Amino acid sequence: MSTLPDGLGLDRRATLAVGAVCVVAALLVPSFASGYLEDLVLQALVFAILALSWNLLAGYAGQISLGHAAFFGLGAYVSAWLTTPGAAGFPEWLLTHAVVAIVAGGAAAALVAVVVGPAVFRLDGHYFAIGTLALAAIIQLVLNNARSISGGATGFYVQNEFGEAGVYYLAVVALVATVVVTYYVTRGRLGLGMQAVRDDPGAASSLGVHPFRYKMWAFVLSSFFAGVAGGLYGQYTLYLNAGSTLDVGWTIDTLVIVILGGMGTMLGPLFGTAVFMLIDNLFSQVAGGLATTLEGILIVVFVIFVPNGLYGLLSERAATTPAAEDATDHAPADATPERDPQE
Repeated sequence: MSTLPDGLGLDRRATLAVGAVCVVAALLVPSFASGYLEDLVLQALVFAILALSWNLLAGYAGQISLGHAAFFGLGAYVSAWLTTPGAAGFPEWLLTHAVVAIVAGGAAAALVAVVVGPAVFRLDGHYFAIGTLALAAIIQLVLNNARSISGGATGFYVQNEFGEAGVYYLAVVALVATVVVTYYVTRGRLGLGMQAVRDDPGAASSLGVHPFRYKMWAFVLSSFFAGVAGGLYGQYTLYLNAGSTLDVGWTIDTLVIVILGGMGTMLGPLFGTAVFMLIDNLFSQVAGGLATTLEGILIVVFVIFVPNGLYGLLSERAATTPAAEDATDHAPADATPERDPQE
């Protein structure tokens, strides 16, 4: 039986059917739901793309980045400049369709990753995390002071021809594309190389796996999808502020989502996004100002008691169900060669 990656043991057809239902449900939201619910689902779509991209770098390549918000913000601003060039003082011939602008935002974020990657990967472990955090702070400071192109503290107002509904549908398509690309990357030679570097860089290097090369691939791909997420966010909200768009809170929320869902798993970030959006809105309505404190306590509980995340917990439960045990018990024993009658 072809099963879902990471161990839930679901038939592939059932998995695709569930995924198709989720996509159709998401596509129907603008037609049947309120504007508030549409905003929440759009936020969830953006967080899911961010979580998948961060998980590719941290979960599969083992590089914990605290600067993901930098690439998210860069993607948002580049896409905004391309759909509203006049507001930033750029020539009008740069005016671009929203779809192209969003992809260009991802490409710009990936290009920055290519440039800074060789420098930040000279650092390792906690130093790498601090280095990426410093990079995000520098980019935020530069954009905040470059008021002519970012709007500074006042903010930057974005225009596009798509409207909220059009950008929402783009976000659904972008999430599906991110899931598909991430799946094939992590199941291919590139993903196996990333995991080898994560588990033991020295051993991987001795076997001909170049650690820097695979770290860079993870960094660039992760940055691209983060930039796409930022572009979608900017085109949907139609307003950007360097202080909030590049805030480290985006990185922290993304990290929390991946921890909740399960780091280093394919579907963990999607599970984590659903749980995070649920508890974030529930706690905000019930606890008010204490919501952040309660979320922090919940994260500590997850780290201690559910270290593999929600998806890891479900996978373990699926592996110990009576059906799974029965399948194991009835598995055919290894055949033993018959003795030669002449012996």
